[in-house]
Order: sequence, then C-alpha cells, then structure tokens
Amino acid sequence: MSRTVAAALLLWALALGCEKSESDPAPPSASPTEKSAAAAKSDDGFRRVVVVHLDTTRVDGIGCFGGIAKTPNIDELCRRGRRYTNAIAPTPLTSPSIASFMTGRLTHRSGVYSVGGALRDELVTLAEVLGRNGFVTGGFTSNMVVANRSDGLSWGFDQGFQTYRAALDEPKATASGQPHSIARDNAAVLTREALAFVDEHADEKFFLWLLYIDPHAPYAPPAPYDTMYAEEPRVLADRRDLDPETVGRQAYVEPVVDSAYYVSRYYGEISLVDRSVGELLERIDALPGETLWVVTADHGESLGDYDDWFEHGATVRHSCVNVPLILVADGVPPGESAALVANVDLAPTILDLLGLSAEPLAADGRSLRPTFERPDPWPDRLIPINLGRGRRWRGVRSRDFVLQTELDLRSAREKSSSLYDLRNDPEETKDVAAANPAEFRRHKRYERKWFRGTGALPPRDVRTDYEMSERLRALGYAE
Repeated sequence: MSRTVAAALLLWALALGCEKSESDPAPPSASPTEKSAAAAKSDDGFRRVVVVHLDTTRVDGIGCFGGIAKTPNIDELCRRGRRYTNAIAPTPLTSPSIASFMTGRLTHRSGVYSVGGALRDELVTLAEVLGRNGFVTGGFTSNMVVANRSDGLSWGFDQGFQTYRAALDEPKATASGQPHSIARDNAAVLTREALAFVDEHADEKFFLWLLYIDPHAPYAPPAPYDTMYAEEPRVLADRRDLDPETVGRQAYVEPVVDSAYYVSRYYGEISLVDRSVGELLERIDALPGETLWVVTADHGESLGDYDDWFEHGATVRHSCVNVPLILVADGVPPGESAALVANVDLAPTILDLLGLSAEPLAADGRSLRPTFERPDPWPDRLIPINLGRGRRWRGVRSRDFVLQTELDLRSAREKSSSLYDLRNDPEETKDVAAANPAEFRRHKRYERKWFRGTGALPPRDVRTDYEMSERLRALGYAE
C-alpha cells in the first residue's frame, strides 16, 4: 500500500512539473538596466565616479557661485551637493593641474611644471587605483595637451584608463587667418563619446573623467551661445577697447579688440558646456545605484583683472588660481564650505568616499571628508602656488592670506613679494605685508622651505616634440 501511494505522489509531482513548463514561458533575458539594478543591489557603495573638468573656467563663470553664465545643470548638482568657495589650482596651467588631480601631487612631486609637460609612468594615478578595484575607467578630453599623440604615443595622462579618447580641433584656415570666427562645439563631440562609454558599461562600476576645452580661447561658440551674453550689463559695464598686441596669447587681427565681445563669448562657452553636463546628468541619473560627482576647473582666466586680458599662466593671481569645486555624493551634506582646498585633494577624497585606501594618492592632498562636518578643519593650512617651477612666480596660499613673489627669469632672484588679505580684499589689490608682519614671515618661511627644498622630480618635458609644439601653437602658447 505504501509503495502505491509513493508512486502516485511521484506521478502527480511530475505532471505538475510538465504542466508548469508547458504553460509558463521562459523568463526573458535581463535588460542592461535590470542587470545594473541587480548589480547595484549586490554591490554596496558607489557604482560610478564622474569627474568633470571645465577648462579655463573662473569661479564667477558658474551660476551657483554668483557667476554671469547661466549654468542650470551645474547649479542642480550644486543644489544637491557641497560647494567649495576657496578651492584652488596651485599651478594654473592645464598639464600641471590635471597631473595634480590624477596623482594627488603638487608640481614638485608630479614633475609636470608647465603646459606640454608629460606625466611619468612610474607615478600612480587615480584611474589605476580605481581600475585595480573593479572600476571600468574612461577618460575623454578635448584639450590636446593631455591627449595622446596622433600615432598613439602616450604622454602619460592616459595611465590607468582602459578607454582614452580625444575630441580635438581640426586645423582650419580662413581668409583673414582669424581663428575666432570659426565656431566650434567640441563639447558635443566629447559628450557623445562619453555617453557611448556610459551606455556600454551601464551594468558595471565605472570611472568617467572629462575635460571640456570649450571655455579656452579663442572663445568661438556656435549660435545661440555666441550672442547669449552680448547685452549682459555686467559685461558691458567693463567694456574696453584693447590693443591686440597686448591681449593674451591669441592672434587678433582687428585694429582694436572689443573686450565685451570676447568676454560675452567666453561666458557663452561655459553655458555650452553646461548643456553637455545636463546630458550626462540625465543619462547617469537614470542608472540605478549611487554616483559620486565632482565638477571643477583646471584653472581660471584673466578677464581684465589687473589689466590682464584673456590669459592664464602669467601670474598666480586669484583670477587664474581660484576654481569652482562641487562635490555630490551620498553622505556628503549639501551646503557650502570655505575651507582652503586644492586639486590635489580630489583623488584622496574620492578614494576615501569609496572606502579605499587614499595613501597611494595622498602625497600632498587630503580627504575633504572632515569638511562635511566642520566649517574649516585646517585653519592653518598652507599650500604653495607657482609658475615656471617656482622660478617665475611662486607663493603660498592660506585661508585668509596669499603671498605672491615675482622672480627675475634670468637670475632667479626675487623681484618683489606681496601679501594680500583675502578676507577684506579678495581682488588682491592692496599689499598688506607691512601691516601683517607675523603673517608675512609665516608665509615667507613656508615658501622658502618648499621651493628651496631638495627632492623635486625632474620634468619629463615633451614640448620639443614636433606634434606637441604644434598643439601648443594652436592653443596660443608661445613657450
């Protein structure tokens, strides 16, 4: 009797199984979004790190920093994240600044001192560390000085990136020879490449870095960005007729350069890049899991500050050294921080927020996590600033003051040193060294210790390479 019951139960179970297999269709294969959701659930922490560098972008170019340009997408990230109002690029040139971001090292430890310098292979980069920890890495640049050569030869900035692409200007000639009349939209091309990377790796952890060159001279955005700020009162209020022989590194063919014309186009370039940030934001926000966002600039630009027009890398004044910085991440409280921070802090901060050791990239930087809870965890912090390996301009930035020293290029002797009180004179117009002798001595001691110290890494200079020299010439650098 028991055998009969057992046999009946077995037949009943088999019948149920056959009935289910015939009536229920096979489950469909998971879509990329569903796979990404499953991955996000099974993998704690951030799924993505996105760092956006705007080339040549002043703090007052961003809307949420009180700037002139309309930047609704960057402003949205600003609303969601933490805005740093005292962030700097200690060497205000692209190659040194990006090297400092990638390695957490100031120029003396990165060996990249000037535009056109190359990054040494033996240095560890943020992309390498993230790649070793399971992130797919993609770098996208439209600034040719940190792109690879056309034959694929690396100048070091692609270290650790599995995908590294450039969207570069094509040489074009005009009847007048004036590059400013040629509309360009590198941002659109670069964004298209980056979004393809995002779509390809939507179900994986990825690190995406972008450098948009568009705000860099010659300030030639397409319509409607070319005239977007033509009637901006704040631009017109400072309008001047300039001698083209004394304006920046760019070649101007006009008898007189109208400052407002080019300044308005500069702000149009920033709004152009903001459009691309919006495209990235829309696509990446649609992915499941957390994203860590960083938005900043490699350096600023002079727009008449100290009568210096359309230039960067000529001095260590605030117009070029100060940069916008926005950090957006789960666990980063929205708000504002006035703590002194720099580009060397970004890699240690990213690794810290990911729960990874920041030690490989913390030679000169520090994680910004303490600034989430305290107004200024490092009130006595000092950061060296320089140009030309400290043999042209050098100085020291602190929270409240900045020391700036000009040197004679031939003798390397100091020509002058000035101290500015950033609390009461953010435009750096009045030397207060005599009125603040203790602060002057403190900054001066640090300056001499840093720049006269031994152990500076020699440069790997590729500016003599023919292709690099042509790229520098195309960007207006005479060096």
